[in-house]
Amino acid sequence: LDQLSQKLPNTAVVCCDVGQHQMWVAQHMKFTHPSNHLSSGGAGTMGFGLPAAIGAQIARPDNTVITVSGDGSIMMNIQELATIRRNNLPVKILILDNQRLGMVRQWQQLF
Repeated sequence: LDQLSQKLPNTAVVCCDVGQHQMWVAQHMKFTHPSNHLSSGGAGTMGFGLPAAIGAQIARPDNTVITVSGDGSIMMNIQELATIRRNNLPVKILILDNQRLGMVRQWQQLF
């Protein structure tokens, strides 16, 4: 994520789902403006990232838009890949696959 952050243009919009990857994006990526990082924050809405990226790409057609998602979160709205294709949107998708719901497992192990 550090390397990705360095390579993205300052105008890039990074959308993020909920999970461990949400924390990593907040810790390791640099943003020049608050509107360049779209996250549901503490609302806990798994699946937020992909639809947010679609909206961001439509709103800012000339900007690079990327969504960072976990393998669990992406499955919440995987059907929206059809929307991306149908509308020919250049949304970039980065999926971090740990083969589990990492945040859920983390909290289960703590208690």
